[in-house]
Amino acid sequence: MIPQESLLVTLVKLVDRIPTPASPAKRKRGKPKFYPDHLFLKALVIMIVRHLHHVHEFLSVLEQPTAEMQTLRALLTEQGRYPCRRTWERRLKAIPHTLPAQIACLGRYLVSLIQPWARCGRAAAADSTLLRAQGGVWHKKDREQGIVPHTSIDTQAAWANPAGTGGCMAGNYIWSLRLPQSGSPWRLI
Repeated sequence: MIPQESLLVTLVKLVDRIPTPASPAKRKRGKPKFYPDHLFLKALVIMIVRHLHHVHEFLSVLEQPTAEMQTLRALLTEQGRYPCRRTWERRLKAIPHTLPAQIACLGRYLVSLIQPWARCGRAAAADSTLLRAQGGVWHKKDREQGIVPHTSIDTQAAWANPAGTGGCMAGNYIWSLRLPQSGSPWRLI
């Protein structure tokens, strides 16, 4: 019988195939990063699939003496080194700042690979990004009466949940403006 990898191990291995955005030409101050960003994307995949919410839960699951966890621990090393708990916490916390660039890089790679306009001649893309509204907040009682108490209030803004939790988590709403964008590249004749 041929031993098969678990789905989780396969997903983590696929993260290595995702292209990463180019590093900025000017390096930030401080100690250079030893561990690449894709290592922490692998950890994020494990945490999402296993429903782990904290780094200590993630590390305790990786310590389990199963073949799957041994394989995952080996995939989460860089040049034989394994990040410490504090590094996991710090770099996983920083993922939301780098994720848009990584998603855009993956999108460009998939479009060049799939070439959706090669057969049908059309392709479309849509994005609906939340932008934090500048100025004051327009409260519900004033909005219902049509009163704008301050000129700095953006009347097109509304309360939104940037985490996409659907309102499950109280206190995560921000006063923001949803900026829908769409594009339709046409076939060149």
